[in-house]
Amino acid sequence: MPKGRVLTSTLKCLAVLEAVAAAPGPIGVSELARPQNSSRGTVHQQLATLVEAGWVEQVEGGKYRLTLRAARIGHRALEQASLGQRIRPALEALAASTGEAVSVGVLDGPSALIVQRVESGQVLRAGLGVGSHMPLATSATGRVLVAFLPPNVLAALREQGITLPPDEDLEQVRATGVAVSVDEYMEGISAVSAPLFDGEGTLIAALSSATPTSRFSADSATDAVRNAAVDVNAILAGGLANGWTSSPAGMYDGERRLLSV
Repeated sequence: MPKGRVLTSTLKCLAVLEAVAAAPGPIGVSELARPQNSSRGTVHQQLATLVEAGWVEQVEGGKYRLTLRAARIGHRALEQASLGQRIRPALEALAASTGEAVSVGVLDGPSALIVQRVESGQVLRAGLGVGSHMPLATSATGRVLVAFLPPNVLAALREQGITLPPDEDLEQVRATGVAVSVDEYMEGISAVSAPLFDGEGTLIAALSSATPTSRFSADSATDAVRNAAVDVNAILAGGLANGWTSSPAGMYDGERRLLSV
């Protein structure tokens, strides 16, 4: 198929969007203009276009940051990339080994959204299906998704007044590589969740196993979910290299513990 005409102006505008995304926090026009080899006026127009399109917003001090539209589009990208088909065998293996339901959740604005689920053979189940939303503060999935967010997206959630986990909870999730919720989001339901990353170490989703609290074992559930997350991360990264799986907070060692770097 013949290649269509490329719009250089669009490419430059997208380059500014990527630069905003790469910044650790809100970024100013001058900071964006220098690496783009563009004038402040040109970059200001590009930012105005991105603001109008809903991708970027201006904050106090005249700086710019991403909106949560990026997270929603990222969720759709996961679906269209057939992520579910690639990792389903690992999810089924986790469900079979634990006898509990397994799900994959993504950030969807102010909450966590279940986008994939594998049921267990148990009669008594944790009744959260695909399409269910969970709070970020009290669900294991929500805590994982928040803990590994880029600082600028985390700041945007906070400024919107969305209830988030306490900083000490987020630090614990980053240190251990898992989040545990016992009778917090739903009475009688407990869950363990671990982060899933793309090949470049960017969080894309959270893997969780949920069970009625009456038969919940934190230690065994944590080990099972952590091990499954290592396997899924290997799939997403295209295979393990020397037994390590990278993440923003560190690496899993041969015993599948999250190590800080």
